[in-house]
Amino acid sequence: MQDLKLQEVLISLVEKLSVIEDKVLKSEALNGGFDKLSETVKDVSTDVKSIKSAMYEPDRGLFSRVKELEMESARRMDYIIETKPIVGEHQELVIWKKHAEKELDQFEKLQIEFEKLKEWKVGTQKIIWLLATAAGGMWIKHFMDMLMK
Repeated sequence: MQDLKLQEVLISLVEKLSVIEDKVLKSEALNGGFDKLSETVKDVSTDVKSIKSAMYEPDRGLFSRVKELEMESARRMDYIIETKPIVGEHQELVIWKKHAEKELDQFEKLQIEFEKLKEWKVGTQKIIWLLATAAGGMWIKHFMDMLMK
């Protein structure tokens, strides 16, 4: 009976050892898997180094680019603050220019009208002189006619 038990224990032990052996033989980690893992770790390490370089490199890194953009943004803000009053003055000048152009157009129209009035005045003066001369001539003729009678 003991032999039977012992034999069952041995069979069970052999089966378990067979299962363990199968697992060990099928295990990638124990059959060259560590080499692949080591290569993967090296690849990851290389990738991390390149990312670190891309972020921290003084000339072309992400942080240097962000710093350059911040400096450019500050410079542009200074420019905007400096030019904002000038833009306001420019807008006022544009409005003033439009108003001045309207007034200049009106002034030019008035000048043209004034020139026409001067021409009319000269013509009217000639007519008045003609009428006055005719009236004076008639008055002199009438006076001479009265003297002669």
